Amino acid sequence: MPTVLLVDDEPSIRLTMGEFLKRAGYSVLTAADYNSAVVHNVENLDVAVIDINLPGKNGIQLLQNIRDAEVYVPVIMITGEPSLSVIPEIVRSGAYDFIAKPIVKDVLLNAVGRAAEKKRLIDEKRRLEEEVRRHAEELEMRVAERTAELVETHKKLVTQERINALGRAAAQVAHEVKNPLAGLLLYSLHLKSKAANFSESETHLVDKIVDTINHLNRRVEQILGFARPFNLKLTRANINQVVNDVLELLQPQLTANKVEVRLSLNQHASDAIFDDASMRGTLMNLILNAIEAMPDGGTLSVTTDRVSDALRVEVVDTGRGIGAEEAKKIFEPFYTTKTHGLGLGMPYARKMIEQHGGTISLSSGLGEGTTVSIVVPAVQKEADNAR
Repeated sequence: MPTVLLVDDEPSIRLTMGEFLKRAGYSVLTAADYNSAVVHNVENLDVAVIDINLPGKNGIQLLQNIRDAEVYVPVIMITGEPSLSVIPEIVRSGAYDFIAKPIVKDVLLNAVGRAAEKKRLIDEKRRLEEEVRRHAEELEMRVAERTAELVETHKKLVTQERINALGRAAAQVAHEVKNPLAGLLLYSLHLKSKAANFSESETHLVDKIVDTINHLNRRVEQILGFARPFNLKLTRANINQVVNDVLELLQPQLTANKVEVRLSLNQHASDAIFDDASMRGTLMNLILNAIEAMPDGGTLSVTTDRVSDALRVEVVDTGRGIGAEEAKKIFEPFYTTKTHGLGLGMPYARKMIEQHGGTISLSSGLGEGTTVSIVVPAVQKEADNAR
């Protein structure tokens, strides 16, 4: 039901025109002058019918007031002096139409009907424009998000290809070194068997050679282990048991570094399907890193939880932490902040977790400790060689 504001200082005219409009299905608001008319909220109006001659401020001033509002309201001016001289002023002020007194019912209703239809069309146009603008903004935002996703995916693919190439090159070098190392170890052990004729310093030197070769062999195996494909053996296992077993194995390091362990193991998270060996290796790397980050003691917190169908494990230390730039590179192969080490622990952890279809993230700050979070699907297709 369109709403019409009817402004005329003659009560009888307001009453008559108001009845015409009400019987035609309009909602009618009336006012006798400028001041009583401006009380009505323009946003609630569909059409205004205004007499030019009003006490105080005239109808053209009221027309200008309505025209300056943010919403469009068509205004029909009524004049008792159908003089051509007043028409230009009405047009310049933005009137939609004008009718002359005495008011004829059909003329009034036709004019108001046309004005109400124009108001409806303009409102609909504005609504559609707003909808188009909103959709355009949403589309632009989605395109920007998708573009950012594609750029990020491309970066990951490029990085992964570089990592794969680096891994292949390192594996080739390690393979070439492995056989000579085995030969050196045999020669050293043979030399050690003749140690009865050596002095104590010479025997010690041979032991150092054997230890160094064994150390190099372990490094070669680490590189080969990271580079070679790995097939997950998904079975039902207990993540809480894995955490306890790893902590038991690392008890000497925990004691030596004076690290206090705090566990928060959710029993609902214990039963899940994952590759037991790779999960143990991953947690071993993460917890060992945490211990090494607290050489003067600290607190190691391990939490397990289950959210919907996801298994979450969090390892938190109160160690020295790492800076933002180092944190960005921590999952890159052969990048390390340690004096000793190949920098394959965290890349190995990410490789294993991603093969489970999960994610691993690190949050750290200098002097603020480090938090590593693992999230993997708790329910997976159980198989002997799933991937």
